[in-house]
Amino acid sequence: MHEYSVAAELVNALLPQVAAVDGQIVGVILKKGEMRILSDHSLISAFEMVSEGTPLQGARLIIELVPVSVSCLTCGYQGAVEHVSDDAFHFSVPILTCPKCQSEVEMKTGRELYVDRLTVRTPMDTDGG
Repeated sequence: MHEYSVAAELVNALLPQVAAVDGQIVGVILKKGEMRILSDHSLISAFEMVSEGTPLQGARLIIELVPVSVSCLTCGYQGAVEHVSDDAFHFSVPILTCPKCQSEVEMKTGRELYVDRLTVRTPMDTDGG
């Protein structure tokens, strides 16, 4: 399960960062590019397992999808492209071309995988102060 190793790496990278946080981490917002071949459900489940017994235990992993956008060096098009979205998509590498001129494109977004932000419940949030 590739998602388990990604979740383990995510938790290991976050632990030094959250050690100094004064409060409870309740959410981890992850930006995931549309072209990342990771199951959201499996990644969330793996995060829950890997974070047990850590300061991240109980935090909800929230995955925000980053759509694919491209730039065409031939005609100058910049924007979204259509791509196949079926079961075979996870087992092949899509070839993206410019929707205007069918030339090769450079992918600008869609491969990201990073923590965008954390949601923290501070002591002030819980004691009404």
